[in-house]
Amino acid sequence: MTSLPSPRGASVLRAAAFGGVAGLMLGGLGLLGLGVRALFAPADCAHLSPQECQLLHETDRDLGRVQTLSGGALVALGAALFALTRPRPPSEPPSEPPSETHDSSG
Repeated sequence: MTSLPSPRGASVLRAAAFGGVAGLMLGGLGLLGLGVRALFAPADCAHLSPQECQLLHETDRDLGRVQTLSGGALVALGAALFALTRPRPPSEPPSEPPSETHDSSG
């Protein structure tokens, strides 16, 4: 025997899901921004040796890839959670087809 959640319980669950979606989306967008910046904006190597500068660029590139992929995954997960938990209009029962009357007097 399963019972439907009370209206208060449903609203609490909806609020928790909204908070989760918002957190996933904001975190994902933040990681996407950091990853794209690390990929396309090279670090300043003014006071570094060439080897240190190369290591810094390689590290930024690799970390930027991971951050971009992780951020994209978080955004996709947030979008999927939103699609699963959004309120839907109540479903209407299927309408019956109009009954055909046959006139046999013809």
